[in-house]
Amino acid sequence: MEQKKIFAVIVVAVLLVAGIAAITLLGDGGKAEDVVGENVDFVGREIQVVENLDNGIVAIGQDSFRWMTYFGLADKCIMIDINDRTNFMGKTFMYYGRALADVDESDENDFSHTNCGITPADVANILKAQPSIVIVPEGFITDYPNEYKSLVDGGLNVLSIGYIYTFLEPETFEVVDSLKAQISLISKALNMEERGEELLDAISFYVADIRSIAATVTEKKSAYIGALAYNGAHGADSSIAYYMPFALAGVNNILAGEEMDMEGSGVSTYSATKIKESVDAAEKTGSEVMLFLDATGLYMCGDMTSKGILQLFEEHDAYVAFPYIWTGINYENILISAYQILKDAYGLLTEEQFEAKVNAVLDGFLGSHMSNRDMASSGVPAPTTPTTIYEDMNNAYMGRRANPVYGEITIGSDGSMTFGVPA
Repeated sequence: MEQKKIFAVIVVAVLLVAGIAAITLLGDGGKAEDVVGENVDFVGREIQVVENLDNGIVAIGQDSFRWMTYFGLADKCIMIDINDRTNFMGKTFMYYGRALADVDESDENDFSHTNCGITPADVANILKAQPSIVIVPEGFITDYPNEYKSLVDGGLNVLSIGYIYTFLEPETFEVVDSLKAQISLISKALNMEERGEELLDAISFYVADIRSIAATVTEKKSAYIGALAYNGAHGADSSIAYYMPFALAGVNNILAGEEMDMEGSGVSTYSATKIKESVDAAEKTGSEVMLFLDATGLYMCGDMTSKGILQLFEEHDAYVAFPYIWTGINYENILISAYQILKDAYGLLTEEQFEAKVNAVLDGFLGSHMSNRDMASSGVPAPTTPTTIYEDMNNAYMGRRANPVYGEITIGSDGSMTFGVPA
């Protein structure tokens, strides 16, 4: 116990020194994507290739454990973010990777002590563990400069990855340079270039497949997407001007003319007046207007604001959209959602074909489409029989939110909702 106290005091002292001497590698007003290059990470720090992973991986902050799962290294993670402890919801990677993580549920120090961040206690635990590599988001260097610098000064291999939301070019659907750089730097640092190429190939393959199906659409429809999550769940007024699943599936977004920050999530709130104007404008062109509501925010659509918006779509076709954002963008979900929209909006996939597409996408990103969730998620028990990730996520949403992640929605005259998928 005395040794732990001494070690903690030393770490605090190091953090104080780091606070005085902390510097940022980004330069004056620079963005992370401006400094990432062939051999540097998203804060401009030179990539150090790991010799082995014998001491494990620390993956904390938004997206870190997600990317380690994509690279098939969930089982090497000895410390993960507390947000990835039991928070499954729309994070598809959790339904496969979480059970593999090399963490002790009874040891609080195997998880960060703050949500998507890092504390002095975390620094102490990481320095003590001496992991083979530490994966953190680019924001740590500015949001937690003392803690970040302490890790680096402690001789650890620290790799900063980017926050990337719009990962396909809006016009061409090519993978954006920042995502290519992300995959490249992780591949190099982990000495896993082959897996990096596999991921890029998988994304390109499924994007091309989706676009080839969308190319058969003879009359494009329009739609509004509501209840998008960002920094928590939100109601029907939460939407986005560029919704990638719509673009991929060939559906016109009725808010496409609105301003949007393409560097961030882009999620914003819109008034019922603005939404009605957009519906009317689309209908004047002769386009059929549909409603899609993100599964994560559906349970938030019972207030008067949401009901007022939903009443605009009383006689319109309405469907549940697969979860878009939950603690970062769910890349595989974007592709799954596009397939789901092709099925629901245009009827271009049968249920059997859709299931095969979903499973193939999950195999490409995670290495499996079967859930291995072995713990309760927000009170929802782990499956006891073989269950796909897609169905397990639906069960988790049904149990926690009382709504599905797919299916039809009937909008009542009072703005109420009835789901086509039974509870």
